[in-house]
Amino acid sequence: MTAQEGRGFVLRATQDCPWAGWAGSRFLEEGLASVHAAPGRALARLMNLAALLPGGFGLIWDHPPAWMQSLPPESRQGWWEAITAIPHLTLHLGPEAAQALPGGAFRGWVHAPDMPDGNLGEHWRQGVLGWVPATGKTWQLPDLGVTAAGDEVPPGWLWGEVSLALGALSTLGSGEALVAAMSEAQGLAERGLAQRLSSGAWVDLPFSRRAVGWRLSLVGGAEFLRAGGTWPQALGQLRALKALLQERLRTPIHLGACSSFQVAAQLGRQALREGLPWRASLPLPPAPGAFTPGLAADPRDPVPLEARTMQPAAWSATLDHPPVALLRVPAVPSEAGAQALLGQIQPAPAWRWLPPDLPPPGPFDPDRPWTSAAAFPFPADPGNGVQRGLFEDFG
Repeated sequence: MTAQEGRGFVLRATQDCPWAGWAGSRFLEEGLASVHAAPGRALARLMNLAALLPGGFGLIWDHPPAWMQSLPPESRQGWWEAITAIPHLTLHLGPEAAQALPGGAFRGWVHAPDMPDGNLGEHWRQGVLGWVPATGKTWQLPDLGVTAAGDEVPPGWLWGEVSLALGALSTLGSGEALVAAMSEAQGLAERGLAQRLSSGAWVDLPFSRRAVGWRLSLVGGAEFLRAGGTWPQALGQLRALKALLQERLRTPIHLGACSSFQVAAQLGRQALREGLPWRASLPLPPAPGAFTPGLAADPRDPVPLEARTMQPAAWSATLDHPPVALLRVPAVPSEAGAQALLGQIQPAPAWRWLPPDLPPPGPFDPDRPWTSAAAFPFPADPGNGVQRGLFEDFG
């Protein structure tokens, strides 16, 4: 992986392959001679692919392989747990496929128009699955991008990801610095990938040059608002920047939010180190000088749930995929409480609960630790009108 730091942005890419990608599940059965050998071979194929892509790989379960039905229940559950334990791999399912999942230690995202309910909703509120509000015929993949429309999902790829601070948008308005950095990184990756392909060191998945794009992700939404920024102004600048990059680079640009704590902290340290104008929105010492990931409040801080799921109404027409809201709570929420919270937040982000029996995701920063789950607000249940207090445990 290569990382390049510019004025207000961080570019991450690779030297000889795409940064990230996604594909439908049909390729898991193509070229497999034996049904009995298929699970092991499919697992190896996924591991080889995910190992090449440091930015992650999205497996979209749109066409379950035929050999899956022949597996006994224990083997099927073990296979689900095995593939979702592969580093950098994320599973994406429709509501029908998610209903058929067994219990177990797997993770993934369910894409559905409405909030999950019933048995699927129980898995969602327990933190097993995340929910992405489905809005059309494309799959919106959190932290990755958007697939092409069609009945069968074609493989998609990203050359790299550029994360930028919202406060730096006015400085990056011309886009020349971004275009230069992205063009150089893309040229390096293309030349390295050509050698990889000619040497046969690629996975069994078609690669189309026209399907490769870039991801433009955002950090520092909370600091942007704190400094007096306005969403309409930011939206206009982002649309103009995206159009410029697509025209100059002649590649798709997937606009979203950045969930990486490390990248957000890196951009904060850069602003303080170089005295950049948008450093004034950062907290004063001794608090760590780091931006919050994404658009809403930092998920590590016990602020109200609405602040951690905030997404301005106009963002749904600008972002290519919804930002991720990771909601830590002191107990598994009720269905009525989740429904009441959803009624206050429109449009809904990509939503994952984090009850106390699930560990928070790493990497762990000693300067910015996760607050205890007991301190986080609990969603109110409209059925009994009771909401857990912040200081109940101190009585």
